[in-house]
Amino acid sequence: MRPRATRTLRMAWALVGVVLVVSGCGDENNRVAAPSEPIQLPEELFSSTLAPRGTSSRSFTLPRAGTIAVTLVNSDTTIGLGVGLPRTSGGGCRLGVAVSTGGASAPQISVQADPGQYCVQVYDLGTLTEPIAFSLKVDHP
Repeated sequence: MRPRATRTLRMAWALVGVVLVVSGCGDENNRVAAPSEPIQLPEELFSSTLAPRGTSSRSFTLPRAGTIAVTLVNSDTTIGLGVGLPRTSGGGCRLGVAVSTGGASAPQISVQADPGQYCVQVYDLGTLTEPIAFSLKVDHP
């Protein structure tokens, strides 16, 4: 090979090397992130029967802070619905939020909460003359 051809070939390879090095450089902050999966909230379903002058409750745990959303999905009549803290003895709830409601498709209670133990409770408002069936849905982090 002639000296001039060798020098041209070396310059070409050097140019290729520079192009490869420069193309690998860039602003790390301009990378496009893949879309993340939506966070699925745990959904707890609770169905039971409520007796006249009775209550029915269920406890659940929040592993992290977030919103507790409670929906009384199915009830033949208006009853009490609440969210609170489980009693340390005797069962049931110490309600922090309560409403009178019938069945609906949207949450009747939506409340922010810190991590910890919580409960949901339904109760007779003093209007029941016989037991009724109910279903509720609790969404939480």
